[in-house]
Amino acid sequence: MVRRLIAVALLFTATAFADEARTARLEKLCHVWAAAKYAHPATLTGKIDWDGALVRAIPAVRAATTPAQLAAAVDAMLKEVHDPVTRVVAPHTAEKRDVPLMHDENGTLVIDAGPFVAGHDIMALWTRDEEIAAAVAKASAVRLNLTMFDAEPAALYEFAVMAWSTEPVPVPGRWMTFYSGYDPQQGRTSGGYYSALMLVADKPMAASKTAPKEITIVSDGLSPLPAFAAALVRAGKAKLESPVPNDAAATTRIDLGGGYSAQIRTATFDSGGQAPAPVPLAEAQYAEMKIPDLPYRLLAAFRIWSVIHDFYPYRHLIGDWDAVLREFIPRFEDAADADAYAGAVLEMTAHVYDGHTGVGPLPAIAHFFPAATVPFQIRRVENAYAVVEKYDPSAPVAIGDVVVSVDGEPIDARIQRLWKYLTASTEEARLNRAAQNALRGAAGSTAQLGIRGKGGATRTVAVPRVTNFTPPKTDELPYRVLDGNIGYADLRTLTNPQVDAMFDALMKTKALILDMRGYPNGTAWSIAPRINTRHAVYGASFRRAQIAGGASGQEGSSGYYFDQPLPKTTKPLYTGKVVVLIDSRAISQAEHSCLFFEQAAGATFVGSPTAGANGDVTNFWLPGGLLVRFSGHDVRHADGRQLQRVGIQPDIKVEPTIAGLQAGKDEVLERAIAYVNGQ
Repeated sequence: MVRRLIAVALLFTATAFADEARTARLEKLCHVWAAAKYAHPATLTGKIDWDGALVRAIPAVRAATTPAQLAAAVDAMLKEVHDPVTRVVAPHTAEKRDVPLMHDENGTLVIDAGPFVAGHDIMALWTRDEEIAAAVAKASAVRLNLTMFDAEPAALYEFAVMAWSTEPVPVPGRWMTFYSGYDPQQGRTSGGYYSALMLVADKPMAASKTAPKEITIVSDGLSPLPAFAAALVRAGKAKLESPVPNDAAATTRIDLGGGYSAQIRTATFDSGGQAPAPVPLAEAQYAEMKIPDLPYRLLAAFRIWSVIHDFYPYRHLIGDWDAVLREFIPRFEDAADADAYAGAVLEMTAHVYDGHTGVGPLPAIAHFFPAATVPFQIRRVENAYAVVEKYDPSAPVAIGDVVVSVDGEPIDARIQRLWKYLTASTEEARLNRAAQNALRGAAGSTAQLGIRGKGGATRTVAVPRVTNFTPPKTDELPYRVLDGNIGYADLRTLTNPQVDAMFDALMKTKALILDMRGYPNGTAWSIAPRINTRHAVYGASFRRAQIAGGASGQEGSSGYYFDQPLPKTTKPLYTGKVVVLIDSRAISQAEHSCLFFEQAAGATFVGSPTAGANGDVTNFWLPGGLLVRFSGHDVRHADGRQLQRVGIQPDIKVEPTIAGLQAGKDEVLERAIAYVNGQ
């Protein structure tokens, strides 16, 4: 019996190690596939089925048991780019040889730069730059051997200023991929994101007093050419000996383990002819795959990882994103039915802690979030979930009623069950999102809700769920003058055509209270210039991920940054105090409105923190027709302070109470009025 238990334990351990090794191999495959997708110029021409190459590689990578087998599987995928430079580089097996750097061969100066570096290192070459330059200046013929050269072409930067030509030599430009943010795959966004092929110009090589009459560049065609070598060949100043055409200008490498690495072209020398024709970034939906096969499920996981890794502007706020990939590779492998697959997508994207993150369409995730809900809103109030708004006056609940159970299940348990499928930028916003979703059910169903009312007793009410509802119409204007000559405007219902009339009506009030406890109608661009007593120039600061040739702006300094100007006006300024009511229902455009009001009028914020999610929403497709949404811009206060996952913080913190709600009070508004009145 003991031996049997030991054998079972050993088998379990061996299986776990095998699973971890398979996951590690797939993680490396993901990194290679993603790097080539966004870095190789050919992937923006639309002529490569890069998804298909990955799908075909996955079975071999999963089955591999040695580094060599993994390398072979990855190399087979890279071969589909049809580029000899984009390949797997094998480990060096030969011993380092002390090859002379230079020697004379029948009157020709031979510079064995590649073999010399292979036998030493790049530093050994750099220490002899002056010696090489002096020899080139005196030579009548030079043979520069770049075979076996295993460093980036930029490592030969000193060679570019040597005496190669008595005339200036133009250096060809370099084509590389360029992504400014992530272009949405469905619809449009105000972000202005785009993808392109970018031609980077280079300075010409300067003329020298002397130069060799004959120059030969020798390449194995498996590594990129230095720019000076390509320039000399293009100008007819040198001959190129290479078994294959070589126009690669730069590469990057990804470690595969066991001494193997994947080399990927990141730039191509301009041929001087017609520019390549790029196609917009397009992700196939594979909408017909209601239950994607395993390779396509892994394609989904890899897409999620790669898009967020390269383009999510707040990636630095979400922790170890590589660890998330490792966790979810086996989850996607095991997700053999539609609901398990949708659940894996929801859970993985929930690690992008952002109120803009979401997955749709709703029918695809109906198992987790059914289509219908109740016609009222609940929010966390004093650690309970109280009704704060009713959209149907006939609903059998009252403002301030506390929901304690849904369909016989305690609401806290229901929220906990949904928690891993939802995300938000703050804990409070996530709780409120989960609470509202806890009320969902199938279309045509009736919610059986446990309700604790004003007297403290608990009752059960039946509330029909609906798939859509329209808030009751009212003839009341969204602005008015409160007692004490205080202006009030509800920005949730105020429209742009009403803004001027609002200022006309409220211009002589001593303060203006703007209610931003919800989502506005784009009125900040009309309101901010009318309250800009501080003569502020900018309203917010933007930044987004920018990738050139596969080098992510998040890991360097090449991101795109700009300050957003405040609109101007010639209309009269409102000069009274400006107070803004906030809570976590203020998200995205609502928070952006707050940034404008902060800059324009030094607004005082009253209430509780906003949702902490700003930056217009972009999206991408996954197999099965799932659409993932995420923030495309990092938006900050005009002075650069972080907004994301922080929110607009109240100057005066006040939250509603259940007793206040049940008594019909708006305690946040009351506190704002007291502040205006000096209390």
